[in-house]
Formats: sequence, structure tokens, C-alpha cells
Amino acid sequence: MISVVIPAYNEGKNIGRVLESLKEIKNINEIIVVNDGSSDDTKEQVLKYNVKLINLNINTGKGNAVKIGIENASGDIIVLLDADLVGLTETHFNNLVYPVLNNKADMTVGIFSSGRTFTDLAQKVAPFLSGQRAIRKSVLGDLKKLEFTNFGVEIALNKLAKENNWKVENVLLENMTHIMKEEKLGFFKGFKARMKMYYDIIRMWI
Repeated sequence: MISVVIPAYNEGKNIGRVLESLKEIKNINEIIVVNDGSSDDTKEQVLKYNVKLINLNINTGKGNAVKIGIENASGDIIVLLDADLVGLTETHFNNLVYPVLNNKADMTVGIFSSGRTFTDLAQKVAPFLSGQRAIRKSVLGDLKKLEFTNFGVEIALNKLAKENNWKVENVLLENMTHIMKEEKLGFFKGFKARMKMYYDIIRMWI
């Protein structure tokens, strides 16, 4: 079984686009959206779709939202996707999942390519920060390690992979990108949110 887990915080403008793409994909067994204390209409947008909604009353951070989503997933393969993706297709999804499904990898990491210059460059420089992943649930072990990671959750997953010798494969996601924080929040609020994200990443790295 394949479970998709999507952590979402104030993604009312974007998450419908992602769920619209996912509903056309046949080999998905369940979609779980963890609404992480959003103050916008994320919950209302998610309720338009036949997915499992976990609604958190307060914002607890991306790492905890991912942890809760995985804990509630019934699939043996977990696909983690961001709620603000642009250009997601069934081909992207299958390319991300197949190496895990076919026992060639324990985790795949999706890398944007030919989407937008800025996001492409960011992922070329730091591909290990991508939030688009497929993971064999059996390798994850103790999920408490993810709880307080916030935006450092991808670094925490990379550490787990290294510590436990997971087979990891990078997968190019061509013509796919996401909405940047500066676009969502405006330049100054977006820049502040980006600095907070980098702080969480560095905190998990060291």
C-alpha cells in the first residue's frame, strides 16, 4: 500500500492544486493531509477532496506534522509531498515511488528540474533538502526523532538514512517546482520565514 502524507500550514491557495493532481493517480491507497494549525482556509479546501484530514489546533511545525501523518498512515510505502507543488503529474509520482516499490531503494529524494530557475538552482546546490520523498515505512523506526525538527525534518531523514545505511536514490522531477515563501507571504515576511527555515536546517545539521 502507498500512503501520501502532506503537511500543510496556511496552504489554502495551493493545496487544492496538489490534491487535484493526486486524485488522478491510481496506485495511491490513501492521502493524509495534516493541517498544522492553519489560520486560513486550508481545512475547508482539503474537505473538498476524498482524503484523510488530521486537523491540529495549533501550529506544531513541519517535523511534527510529518511524524503525525506517518503514524496515521497504513501504507508500507510513505510518500511525503509539499502542499505548494506546481506541475505535479502521475509520471512524477511514479518515478518517485518505483525505486522503493521495486526494492531498489529504501528512500527516494525528488529533485526539481526544468521548473523554475531559482528552485532548480536551490535543489542543485542542496538536493538533500527536498521535501518530495518516498520511504519504506519499515526502515523509519522511532519517529520521535522527527517531532521537534520543524523545517529540519529532511536533514533528520538524511541522518537516519546515513546512520542505518538506507539505499537512497535521487529522482529528477522535470517541469515541477513549488511556490516560494516570498511569493506566499510577501518579501519581508517570506524572507523572515526563510531564515527561520534555514535556522531549523542548520540546527539539525550540527
